[in-house]
Amino acid sequence: MREISDQKRARLQQCFEYGNQKMQIGDLDYATEMFSTCVIGDPSNLLYMNSLIVNLRKKFGAPKKKGFGFGLPKKTVPIGKAKDLETEMKEGVAKLRKDPWDARAFVAMGMACLEDDLEDAGLAYLKHAVTCEPDDVEINRIAAVELGERKKIDDALACWSRIDKATGGKDEEASKKISDLLLEKTMNRMNGAKGGAKDAEEEGDEPREKLSFEDEIEKRLRKNPQDRDAYAELADHFYQKGNMRKVEDACKRALKVFPEDEMFYDQLLDAQKIRARDEMSRLKDLYEKGPTDAIKQKFAEQQKIFDEKTLEQLQFRLKKSPANCSLHFELGKFYMHRSQFKEAIAEFQTAKPDAAITGQCLLALAQCFQQIKQYRLALTHYDQAIATLDKTGEDIKKALYYGARLSLGLEDLKKADDYANQLAAIDFSYKDVGGLLDKIANKMHNGK
Repeated sequence: MREISDQKRARLQQCFEYGNQKMQIGDLDYATEMFSTCVIGDPSNLLYMNSLIVNLRKKFGAPKKKGFGFGLPKKTVPIGKAKDLETEMKEGVAKLRKDPWDARAFVAMGMACLEDDLEDAGLAYLKHAVTCEPDDVEINRIAAVELGERKKIDDALACWSRIDKATGGKDEEASKKISDLLLEKTMNRMNGAKGGAKDAEEEGDEPREKLSFEDEIEKRLRKNPQDRDAYAELADHFYQKGNMRKVEDACKRALKVFPEDEMFYDQLLDAQKIRARDEMSRLKDLYEKGPTDAIKQKFAEQQKIFDEKTLEQLQFRLKKSPANCSLHFELGKFYMHRSQFKEAIAEFQTAKPDAAITGQCLLALAQCFQQIKQYRLALTHYDQAIATLDKTGEDIKKALYYGARLSLGLEDLKKADDYANQLAAIDFSYKDVGGLLDKIANKMHNGK
């Protein structure tokens, strides 16, 4: 643990407790602020770190598929050495708040902690990095070297073995390290067996093997079935491994003991959503290889489950945080996806006051009004969206394109021409903007 004044520690603990309260009622943005303060204030506290990660991953859901490798430098090139620990933690937290599966951020934070002699925290961050990108050679190499230097032989072996597998056995350093560590492990086991036998003789007990993480948690729960943290750690453990069935089981076990616990209920819904989504992806692949009515029916069943759980989770979170505009926006997108446009309009109008998403709400409202044939109202919202949205990204292109098409349909040729030209200046390859400009020009020239 770092040397922290009693006053600061008390303040961080208060932030942590506030964060937990907010996370339990689904106010994940507020919880993120609290946990971020805690992690930056005390990088050595693993409970703060894990709570931030759990909260962010609840907010973002399962990781998106990424390409292999970040092109990280090898261990011989210092990472984060030029910056102090506080700076690295602030930058790392900022990156994780955008992507809680950012392996590079975990590496930088881990190396900064190790350089500041915060060994437990540093190694924990490196393990998170490996979990995020288990096939990345250089991430595993960095973690393997640091773990090996600290005699974490099994963990280091696992990293070197992943490198060996990823490179098809062609990485000479990995091959040598595996041999060296296996020999060291054998020697330790032999020495330990001798010492263990001696201790057992003296104490009348058998030497014990180290328990796995899951066995340790189960041991804690057998000892104290009311250990809420144990259930939370177990659910998070399986979440990070991507085993949503076991996350679901862990949450159900917790809810039997703590039936009113909102955090476990929310996490249960999240796991059920992800399971349904993953099954839909699997069935889609199967259908593309060999389409059958049975697969199509199963896909529809999983789609229904996914939609039901999504709606249930959003309504649950809004019940606890009715003023959360982001949640209203997400619910609006859900209704819009299901062609429930009037319901979607109500949610987008509620979310619109949040300046961070005003432009997106206006664009979504324009599309919804267009779907229910309120064309003038739709065009007004396209106008407002175009004036509000950032001039980069896909949203402004979409607003300009559909605004131009609707203006053309409503015979507002000047506006159609203006919007189409703005879009062409941003991205001339967008959809059929070239053809759209020609149509507008012909109509303006011919007067019809």
